[in-house]
Amino acid sequence: MKGFYDKVSRILEEIIARDFSLSLEYPLWELPKDKEFGDLSSMAALKLASQLKKDPLEIAAELKISLEKLLFPDIAKIEILRPGFINIFMARKPLIVSLNAILKGKDKFFRRQIKRKVLLEFLSANPTGPLSIAHGRQAVVGDAMANILEFFGNKVTREYYLNDEGRQIELLLSSVAERAKEIKGKESSFPEGGYQGEYIKDVAGELLKKKSKNIRSFVLNHIVSLIKKDLNSLEIKFDCWMSQRKIRQDKKVDQAIAALSRKGLMYEKDQALWFATTKFGDDKDRVIKKADGELTYFASDIAYHKDKLKRKYDQLINLWGPDHHGYIPRVKSAIKAFDYKDEMLKIIIIQLVVLKTKERMSKRAGTFILLSDLIKEVGPDTTRFYYLVRKNSSPLEFDIDLAKEASFNNPFYYVQYVCARIESIFRKAKVTAFETKFSQYLSTEAELGLLRTLLQFSYCLEKAYYTLEPIFIVEYLKSLAAGFHQFYENVRVIEKDKNKRQARLNLIRAVQVVFHCGLGLLGIKPVKRM
Repeated sequence: MKGFYDKVSRILEEIIARDFSLSLEYPLWELPKDKEFGDLSSMAALKLASQLKKDPLEIAAELKISLEKLLFPDIAKIEILRPGFINIFMARKPLIVSLNAILKGKDKFFRRQIKRKVLLEFLSANPTGPLSIAHGRQAVVGDAMANILEFFGNKVTREYYLNDEGRQIELLLSSVAERAKEIKGKESSFPEGGYQGEYIKDVAGELLKKKSKNIRSFVLNHIVSLIKKDLNSLEIKFDCWMSQRKIRQDKKVDQAIAALSRKGLMYEKDQALWFATTKFGDDKDRVIKKADGELTYFASDIAYHKDKLKRKYDQLINLWGPDHHGYIPRVKSAIKAFDYKDEMLKIIIIQLVVLKTKERMSKRAGTFILLSDLIKEVGPDTTRFYYLVRKNSSPLEFDIDLAKEASFNNPFYYVQYVCARIESIFRKAKVTAFETKFSQYLSTEAELGLLRTLLQFSYCLEKAYYTLEPIFIVEYLKSLAAGFHQFYENVRVIEKDKNKRQARLNLIRAVQVVFHCGLGLLGIKPVKRM
């Protein structure tokens, strides 16, 4: 459907511009919930009616005439339903043409070439300990998001911002130092609010073993190595690790403050230095430097985002935890203060994670469950899948018992079983090639129905790209899995008739291409056997 979907979207966009001198935001089409409403449905007439103050049915009728003229012979029919929906039914020929294009180009058929430079900052957990299960969700969502952006032609830089100075870091260093004293049998005084957990003892033990004199450097490097180890187990890598401490040492904070001062956006009050963020929509002005001369975290954030802007990206995207929600207006204020539009920076909040399991998970970190323990429990691919089964804005309940269940009740098992079953079909059929000339023999409702479903991947990809929600790919794969399993139960693939057999193997091969592509975007390896 990609070729057809792109064509339909482009033509509708041109018709709206030509006949109504307007434009509408993408996507212009959506997938109907029921097959009786066609392959694609558009609310364009309803949206135009609200702007033009006209009857949406009249507008839909005008659009229908133009669409029928320009889309012939790729459509079987176009229907209009109240209050103004336009439903398109694809003809058989473009379905077969699209199938053959997938057989030839594989996932290239679905790729786009939207040339943008994107800086995606995600995870950025404080280097005060190993990653928790909450951090894991941010890491997986960010990585899948980067994959999707790259699939659409964007050049993506994955960046991790290390908050490697301040009170929390000092507490970490003190905690390790006191544990080191305990190990040596000396009297210790653990700091109030210090970091607990076995990993602090482990770090202290390593510190003594290495006899490192630079405690700060050793401890932070050790913690970062723990973080990287967890990320490596999920095959997540960052292109850039940006240090907050280095930003300050390189005078970038001073430079940012000076730049804002020149714009008349800094003032002194109560012996502190303030940034007039209310001029850019914030609810109150923010302190940049306290009365005692200490810089706030916000000062470093301003400098960091100024540095991002200087690197000439087309889009900046930040993934933050829910505790940073109130921080959005002030950072947006900094972006606008440096003369960039508000939409230059997109901030996405990734909600929290709770575990659901009959078995108790150990809190070896002291107050939270480690990501590494979760990965050991269910495996890296299962971990990735279940981190992506909810929208970013929704809290996630990670059902460990379900994730480990080897049945169709487990959606990940259900999806992976498709991959294994297709491999089994190919082994049994001893297939060595997929010749496009046989695709023309697909004609039954079951065959064309599965083909229509797999071609809907184009729409789901676009939705995931524009919303930055990987869940749309997860939901699509579950839907395609249901369609495939139903097809397999009702249609004999390895048919005696050569033409039918080869045609159906072509169809199954296209399904495999889509599953491999979708799982790959989620960072998951498809299985060959189960």
